[in-house]
Order: sequence, then structure tokens, then C-alpha cells
Amino acid sequence: MSTVTAGFQVLPNGKDMNTDGVIPKMVEVVKESGLKYKIGPMETVVEGNFDEIMLLIKTLQQVGIHMGATEVLTNMKLHYKPDGISIENKMTHVN
Repeated sequence: MSTVTAGFQVLPNGKDMNTDGVIPKMVEVVKESGLKYKIGPMETVVEGNFDEIMLLIKTLQQVGIHMGATEVLTNMKLHYKPDGISIENKMTHVN
């Protein structure tokens, strides 16, 4: 399968929940995933095969629940091309 890129936000939510410790833990999981990534102020972008990316999203959702969220909202954009697409390919017009 070709390389895809995904931009996403994983947002833990719960009544009276403080997310200060959850987001850093999620960032740690992204860094440890082995996928190429860029963390931005509004979303994280990762590069890999579809199954790896979906597993990462699922893992991040589980981190939120295990750390006290009652629900996790996920926004995701996925870019697929048959011959693959990388983070660098997507940045050629802004550098």
C-alpha cells in the first residue's frame, strides 16, 4: 500500500476534566509511533501506510479514555495518491 498523509486532532472530553496531562501523553505516543510526523498548534500530521495511521488514531483515542475522558472527538483529513504522498510533497508550495 502506498504512503498516505493524515492531519488530525484527537480531543479528549469529560465533565470537569483537565486535559493538561493528556495532550502531552498523546504527543509522546505520536513520537514513539515510528511514523514521520509534524506537530502543529491546531493539528498533527503523520505519514505512513493507512493501517499504521488508523492504529495510531485508535491508540490516541484509548489514551484519552484511559486518562479520564468520557469521550474522545477525532477530526481527521486523509490524503491518498496511488503512487504515495509525503509530508514533504505537500510542503513544496509553501517553502
